[in-house]
Amino acid sequence: MRVDELIEIEQKYIEEHQDFLMVINDYGEFEEANLNDDLEFLQRGEIKKHYDGIRKETMEVLRNKGLSDFEILMLICFVGNLSFAFRWYSYDDKPTPITEMCNGLDSVLDKAPAFKGGILYRSCTPDDMFDFHIGETYTFQHYLTTTKDNWAVHDNMYIITPKTENTNARSIYELINNNGEGQVTFKKGTSFEIKRIEDKGNYKYFYLNEI
Repeated sequence: MRVDELIEIEQKYIEEHQDFLMVINDYGEFEEANLNDDLEFLQRGEIKKHYDGIRKETMEVLRNKGLSDFEILMLICFVGNLSFAFRWYSYDDKPTPITEMCNGLDSVLDKAPAFKGGILYRSCTPDDMFDFHIGETYTFQHYLTTTKDNWAVHDNMYIITPKTENTNARSIYELINNNGEGQVTFKKGTSFEIKRIEDKGNYKYFYLNEI
């Protein structure tokens, strides 16, 4: 897919949803009728905003690292305000342009340097998996974003040991280091063994080894 094709799809979605309906949800609140639409994120025009916000210098640096313009846009969206648009537990039944966007991000990860370093950390969100058992194997169907920096947050955290060879961990920060976050992302379908769970009272640390 090309950048102009994606922006055209977004613009068409915006035009088709200008006169949206309001419905009452399960909590008795009014909400937009298309909130459960997988493509609802298109309505805010974020893709074009992200593309228009890419600095010329950034574009040239990433092109020199082998990324196409579409891959650059997917990378910028992923490290920007649209990371949630790529985080699906199943990708097989998703409509255009979700599959094409994820294919673009897959290509970025294939071209990004493999992570070579030590431990990785993820400060968890409420959507993350917590029902782990020591010794079991768990496969993340979606992209798993981590950081090489330990922010020592008092919250649920994954503490991950990547493989030293053939790891699926990709050093996004070597392509673009957004706000100095040191972002490292695992490809979809990466499996881990749960080595240890450390109970901190109000939160837990989950120790995962990539396998």
